[in-house]
Formats: sequence, C-alpha cells, structure tokens
Amino acid sequence: MTTMAKTAGRTRAPRSRSRAAETARRAWSDASGRIAMVLLAVLVLAALLAPLLAPSDPAAQNLAAASRPPSWLGGEGGHLLGTDTLGRDVFSRLLYGLRLSMVVGVVTATASALFGLLLGLLAGYYESTAGMVLMRLADVQFAVPFVAVGVALAAVVGPGVVKLMIILAVWGWVNYARTIANSVSQVKRMEFVTAARTIGARTPAILLRHIAPSVLGPVIILWSTSAGVLVLVESALSMLGLGVQPPDFSLGSMLADSRTTLRLAWWATVFPGLAIMVVVVAFNLLGDALRDAFNPSVRTEHDPELW
Repeated sequence: MTTMAKTAGRTRAPRSRSRAAETARRAWSDASGRIAMVLLAVLVLAALLAPLLAPSDPAAQNLAAASRPPSWLGGEGGHLLGTDTLGRDVFSRLLYGLRLSMVVGVVTATASALFGLLLGLLAGYYESTAGMVLMRLADVQFAVPFVAVGVALAAVVGPGVVKLMIILAVWGWVNYARTIANSVSQVKRMEFVTAARTIGARTPAILLRHIAPSVLGPVIILWSTSAGVLVLVESALSMLGLGVQPPDFSLGSMLADSRTTLRLAWWATVFPGLAIMVVVVAFNLLGDALRDAFNPSVRTEHDPELW
C-alpha cells in the first residue's frame, strides 16, 4: 500500500492544453483548416526561399527571349512559366512578387488589427463617450466606398508600397473596432472584470489584462480574412498604377504590366492571377476554420467529443 501510495503521489495529472493550442487543434481538425494551413505554409516557404528557388534574376531583361511560352508548352529556354514581353522569367518574378504581396497583406492586416483592437476596447469600455464618437466615425466610413477613397488618397499622397500600406492599415480599423466594441460592452460587465475593478485595478490594466484576452477570438478571425482581402486590394491598386512602383513589383503590378499583352503572352497574366486567387482562398479558408474553432456551439462529425 505504501509503495502504491508513493507511486500515485508521484503521478502527475496531464497538463491541459492552452487555449491557443486547443484552438489550433480544432482548426486543424477541419478539412478547410488543413487545406488553408498547408497552402499558406507552401506560399510562405516559396516567398521566403525565393532567392534559392528562382532560376534567374527576376528583373533581368532579355528581349531575344521575349514572350516565350512555358517549357511544358514547347517553349525554348527552359522557362517553367514562360517569359513576359521583356524576356523576364515569369516563375522567378512570381516568387518575388508573392513575397511582397504577402508582406503587404500580413503586415497591413496586423497593423489594422492592433489599431482596431485599441479603438474597439476604448469604444466598448466608454460606450457613452468615446464609443459614441468612434462608432459614428465608423458609420461614416462604412458609407464611403473604399475604392474611391483609396484611389483618391493614393493619388494625393503619391504611389508607393509603404504609403499604400499605411492607407490600408488606417482604413481597416472599422471592421475590428465595431466587432470588438460589442464584445467589450458585454465582457466589462462580467464578474471577473468587476472584481478587478473592486480591488483597485487601473483602467489600462483592466483593458489589457482582463478584457483584451477575452475578445481576441474575433480579432484573429477578422485578421485571417482581412489579410487575403488586402492582398487583393493591393493588387487592384497596383494595376491602377497607385501601388507598388518599379523597380519593386508584386503580383498586382505583374498583372498591370502584362494586361496589354494578354493575347501575345497569356501566361504572364494568368499565373500571377492564379497566385492571387490561391492566396485569397487560403486566407478565407483559414478564417472559416478559425471561426468554427472559436465557436463553442460547433460540433464536428469527425470529432464528436471535441467540446
């Protein structure tokens, strides 16, 4: 009995998984989540390893090899995805353009999420003062089409990737703030927040330590979908000449460069367009999987004891 008691005493209860790990497991258990994560992993690795994977300099021009079709369509020179009208290797440019497009989407979405989280916390905590002002501003911004404002702002401040990212980051706070403000207005009335306020916790500590962790789920879901949308917006503005400028290039600027020669070299337009589609679909699938993972009412058929 003594030996068994000692053995039982030494036996430790298994550690419960953290909330982030449990959410990731639930997202991975969803088919769309697995597809999204695999696609994004491949895209990120392709962008990071572009200097190693690219067969040639993406900016090197060779007019003698202009508009050659892909090698698997009989094109000469061994170009996997062909060349554009200036003889530049489309595959090499695709890898480097994907890198810049992904950076624009992820960094801009992250900046918008942080900005929107801060304003949403203030709007939800101070409903009758700051909340009313911020929500009215949000209503006004929702009423104005972004395309018109984005084109106007980009034309005023001038084209450039950094300026474009700042415009997109500032404009994207509305979706986060409105969603977070509604959640904060409910969370701030819960007992653990009341207890923190009773023991003398200051407002910044209450917002950051107690309320913010409770509303991170919607922020992460919005971030995942916004990243793909911002890649698409950057591509649209770059096609209009208001985004990435030479010598830099992105998937959108590749489309802009090749749209006038679609009949002559369709591959220079189709493959960047397909890459943009894959990026947007991957982020949207990730957002759907995270939404289901954060929703406690969801019960999957493959894991009936998930909850």
